[in-house]
Amino acid sequence: MTPAPALALPTLTQTTFDKFRTLIYEKTGIHMREGKQILVSNRLRKRIAQLHLASYEEYYALLTSGKQAEKELPHFIDAVSTNETYFFREEKHFAALSRIILPELFRTEKRVRIWSAGCSTGEEVYTLRIVADEAAQAAGGADVQIVGTDISTTVIARAREGIYRERALRLVPAALLARCFVPVCEGAYQVCPEMRARVDFKVHNLFTDPPPADRLNVIFCRNVMIYFDKQTQATLVDGIFARAIHPEGYLFIGHSESISGFSKRFRYAAILKAPIYRPRREGTP
Repeated sequence: MTPAPALALPTLTQTTFDKFRTLIYEKTGIHMREGKQILVSNRLRKRIAQLHLASYEEYYALLTSGKQAEKELPHFIDAVSTNETYFFREEKHFAALSRIILPELFRTEKRVRIWSAGCSTGEEVYTLRIVADEAAQAAGGADVQIVGTDISTTVIARAREGIYRERALRLVPAALLARCFVPVCEGAYQVCPEMRARVDFKVHNLFTDPPPADRLNVIFCRNVMIYFDKQTQATLVDGIFARAIHPEGYLFIGHSESISGFSKRFRYAAILKAPIYRPRREGTP
């Protein structure tokens, strides 16, 4: 006997969409703009079906009241977060890091600490590990600690597993692929165990959890702030990153992002024409 098809959900109304937008902003800082109603409804539909709920309103009520709210919130965040990345994305950043910044840091620091904030499924973190190891070897050996954080429990689990398909690996040279990855099935590779053991991943909310360390030498936060409004961007950059970074550190942001229009705590650093910023010294305009 064929099972009856699942009942279609009623349409996500503007009123309920606005409630979800507010909740998303409160919990993640993500500014879900008008026009994203269909996107939100599509992303939540599967989860609502898994919970056997009958409407978006029921799901909102579950998220905001009752014993299940705290347990369900990570699933909600996973559903509404965007996670698309790949190895060696925005290559100028890694060229600047390996050729200029790390050699400079190795001359003054016994241990270099790097934070990948909003690391998604881990491609950026493992790219940083590869680049840092090559630079350290060229310098005769150096200690580089790398931590990646993301608000999504699902993507952090995938990052720790370290399995990627050809799309994410398309910019990885063949020799590097052979040295740092192990084939696990057709078209998929896993980061080698030794490399996975030398990075750290944590579930972390940029706005409610403390930074993973202080006096960080390098912070990567690329293609994350595009989801925040200007006020939230300023809070993150001048309120959180400025306190966590070393006075001589470096902040990397995405090529489609800029903080020059609002940041009072960082100045642009002209390094290989990449969007890299440094803490502003007191008294400098």
